[in-house]
Amino acid sequence: MFVIPDNRRNEPAVFREFIMKKNSPARPLPVVWHPAYEIDIGPHVFPTQKYRLILDRLLEEQTIERTDLLTPEPAADDDIALAHTRSFVDKINNGNLTAQEEMVLEVPFSPQLRDAMWLCAGGTILTGRLALEQRVAMHLGGGFHHAFSDHGEGFCLINDIAVAVRRLMRQSMIRRAAVIDLDVHHGNGTAAIFAEDADVFTLSIHQQNNYPAWKPPSDLDVGLADGTSDAAYLDALEGAMPRVLEHGPDIVFCLAGADPYRHDQLGGLALTLEGLRRRDDLVLGTLAGRDIPVAVTLAGGYAVNHGDTVEIHCGTVRAAAAIAGSAHSIHGRRAK
Repeated sequence: MFVIPDNRRNEPAVFREFIMKKNSPARPLPVVWHPAYEIDIGPHVFPTQKYRLILDRLLEEQTIERTDLLTPEPAADDDIALAHTRSFVDKINNGNLTAQEEMVLEVPFSPQLRDAMWLCAGGTILTGRLALEQRVAMHLGGGFHHAFSDHGEGFCLINDIAVAVRRLMRQSMIRRAAVIDLDVHHGNGTAAIFAEDADVFTLSIHQQNNYPAWKPPSDLDVGLADGTSDAAYLDALEGAMPRVLEHGPDIVFCLAGADPYRHDQLGGLALTLEGLRRRDDLVLGTLAGRDIPVAVTLAGGYAVNHGDTVEIHCGTVRAAAAIAGSAHSIHGRRAK
């Protein structure tokens, strides 16, 4: 008999159901990562070293093994151009960003940044493909949701989520997709890119009085008040999930930002580490309960203590790993 641990008794019912059904060997969670994600951008609030530190901790605690890791190839220029204008792609490749464009980007442009972002887009494409095969996959990177079709913003040079969705659609691997954006900041670039695309449903749950100032409408925006805490956040998120399910997505891309945390330097919500863990369990458990593939990316995280950012992102991977074995077990039985 499976006994629910005390710290899991208040989980969403769908997550508890999947945990209780873990009666077959767990399938390893596929994890996409590349060392080139960590680049030198000088003194900056964006800790690019988090990608390496997250991996190191996950390996040390044996949440994942080296054999679970997959290395992406850079996205092709034609892939990037599925979500961005060809002139913007050429401008990046030629290193011709203006001083104004670099100021709006808010990170220094370099060939290393360009290469990292092309790799990251390739990583999110790969994560989507793996999710379709194995029901859940994790990208230790990605979630650059502020990039628009013709310019970058807010640390985001290109929009890897939009690139991946469009690539999977072009290959006829999916027809409909959804984006669940859990970053503390509104997913303005993603909302704008998919504004006229009825096949892509965008949900952004974010702090309303925060960056960006201009928030083009997502299909569903949940703008939260400053200081929103665990209970109110989880209630709002749970209330939004049915709209995502109604869309009937073939895949969901989830941006599991660490920045709704109460000690984040760029956020103003008040979620605890426990609240963020429950957030991940709610989203992943709900999607698993409907057998909807989910590709998870990290997005933002800027805690005063960098270790908290690493812990929050590792918590997301732990939740995905727990779902991975359960989803494989249920999906395998259905396929018989």
